[in-house]
Amino acid sequence: MKKKAHSIDVIFMLVLFSIFAIMSVLLILIGSNVYGKITTSQEINGNNRTILSYITNKVRACQNDGGVYLEEKDGVQVLVIVSSEGDAAYETLIFENNGKLKEATIVAGDEYNLDFGDTLTEISEFSLKLNSVTGMLNVTVGTMGETGSVDIYTGNR
Repeated sequence: MKKKAHSIDVIFMLVLFSIFAIMSVLLILIGSNVYGKITTSQEINGNNRTILSYITNKVRACQNDGGVYLEEKDGVQVLVIVSSEGDAAYETLIFENNGKLKEATIVAGDEYNLDFGDTLTEISEFSLKLNSVTGMLNVTVGTMGETGSVDIYTGNR
């Protein structure tokens, strides 16, 4: 005996398949948005950590007593790290200028301006605080709305 197919059975199957297909596409779209946000956040966090690690290693490499200090140039904080090579003394300057983190190395005591140096990366925030009592340098860096900070012992007291 042959069963007769009802049109409602066919329509029900098509509607059920359509709902499944639409939900699958929506799930893929939501997943790709979440993945994109996670990737962007990790990239920003990685950039901040890289910048902070670079500055930390520069400060820790300084072996001169009192060789790390802050100065202000044209309203901008400048991290000065003193080093010596033979009889010559040099100053490594790390500062923010026009949304860019810059580094310059000059002979100690030479005049400089904020256009000097190489651009390390683009940043949105950069602040330095040196506690003269404890010798701790606080560095805060921000890129694309997220910030990170680190405290570094400079050996200066």
